Amino acid sequence: MKLLAVALALFTVLQSPSADDLAGRLRAYLLSYEPNLSELIADERMRQQDLPSVETRGDSQPFYNRTLQSEVAFVALPGAAGWLGFRRVLKVDKDDVADGAGSLREVLSSGAKDDYQKAKEMLADSARFNLGEPRTINLPNLPLEMLHLRHARRFSVRTTGQESIRGKRTTRLVFVETFSPTIIKATDSGDMRSIITAWIEPATGRLWRANVVTRDPRPGVAAFDNVVAVNFKEHAELGLLVPDTMREEFFAGKGRRAWGEASYTNYRRFTTSARILPQ
Repeated sequence: MKLLAVALALFTVLQSPSADDLAGRLRAYLLSYEPNLSELIADERMRQQDLPSVETRGDSQPFYNRTLQSEVAFVALPGAAGWLGFRRVLKVDKDDVADGAGSLREVLSSGAKDDYQKAKEMLADSARFNLGEPRTINLPNLPLEMLHLRHARRFSVRTTGQESIRGKRTTRLVFVETFSPTIIKATDSGDMRSIITAWIEPATGRLWRANVVTRDPRPGVAAFDNVVAVNFKEHAELGLLVPDTMREEFFAGKGRRAWGEASYTNYRRFTTSARILPQ
């Protein structure tokens, strides 16, 4: 009986796909996923908090809370140009944000030559509303970009077990960035190495959850993990997985804890202008 159990376990291991095989299925899925997600705009509601850590709360440090309501779009550019996440902030707490650019949908689908530049300016402008340092990586397209086939050689990959998500059996893959220069850079252009955990369906490669953890490894720099964690859900009308929630942890200064939590609703389609090309 013991020999039979060992034989069955060995057979299961031999039949299980390798980490490289699973990573290949994930990347194939993302290639087919790009054109579908790239037609969508959603509403984003994000709550950010910047608080003193437990150790420093007796030092009369301030507490900050902010709620952002925005439009977001996820655009995969042609060729190897990468994913672009766009955000247009509409409201900060109870205050409307005035701008003359028009809706994100109008800008992205107008067909004007400066579509890309207008959307890029929207994204850069939206960064100023974040608590903590201005940043543009806190969008659900971040793991999609980093897990793309175009970056495959930058990462080693291994499996770390299985987990059930929304009733689906998934396998956890861990990708460790090993190349320099890194994809994400510090404000002074220093390397920021990333480790990505992806929960995928073994048979299809569909991505149900992804965590991107990024750290500046240089001596003398505050040891802090920047985190962007995205959960996906099935959208029955669209017939695909879409970002459902995102959580980020960001640096707001020594002795502080800061994070944001976002949800995504009201998905609708738009037609991307053929003129939206990388500069």
